[in-house]
Amino acid sequence: MGLNSYVAREPRPLPIFVLADTSGSMRGEKINELNLALREMLNALNAADDIRGKFQLSVITFGGDVKVLQPLADIDGLVLTELGATGNTPMGQAFDVVCEMIEDRNVVSSRAYTPTIVLISDGLPTDCTEEMYRRKNYFDWAPLVALHKGERSSKCQRMALGIGEDADVEMLKSFIDNPEMPVIKTQDASGIAKFFKWVTMSTVARMTSMNPNEISVMAPMFDIDDEDIVI
Repeated sequence: MGLNSYVAREPRPLPIFVLADTSGSMRGEKINELNLALREMLNALNAADDIRGKFQLSVITFGGDVKVLQPLADIDGLVLTELGATGNTPMGQAFDVVCEMIEDRNVVSSRAYTPTIVLISDGLPTDCTEEMYRRKNYFDWAPLVALHKGERSSKCQRMALGIGEDADVEMLKSFIDNPEMPVIKTQDASGIAKFFKWVTMSTVARMTSMNPNEISVMAPMFDIDDEDIVI
């Protein structure tokens, strides 16, 4: 094959799916800080160098209904739509949507590295049964069962932030379903930026490691207080 026939292979993508609670309780400072943190993450990922591929980003919101606000796309040149806050918290529907996207090879390439799913919420899911709220055991909830047992979604790195006293930490722990990955909590909007900095650093660490499919590669939690790390 001559040199003129050589075609460089497309860099392997690492998809990042952000599941963002945009219910009415996120209105005000929390949604503003979330918008800022997403933009800062995007800028930092674009500035990363010496990585083993490229980053892709999707933003799925759940507030009143579920929207794929940003379809999965390369981050180069990406401009994010501003998030608003309204309605209830259909978190289970958001799990269904992200699971379907990850399992679809027309959305997530077969060449892609193992995706990361990032969940941010300040309350209870409103599409879950009262019995599960009482028992605080969500592992038999259909949306989580599908996410945890999907051929591809089950392998994803999952990270979660709970904001305020009303955040359902047991739900977030059930979503992560990994004893080595903590839930991060913050009492107010001030912790959102710190969480996304950790997510960004951890994602870059994976893409500069020998094996970006290794989901246990995590950055140190420099800015996160010990009491805000829930195992």
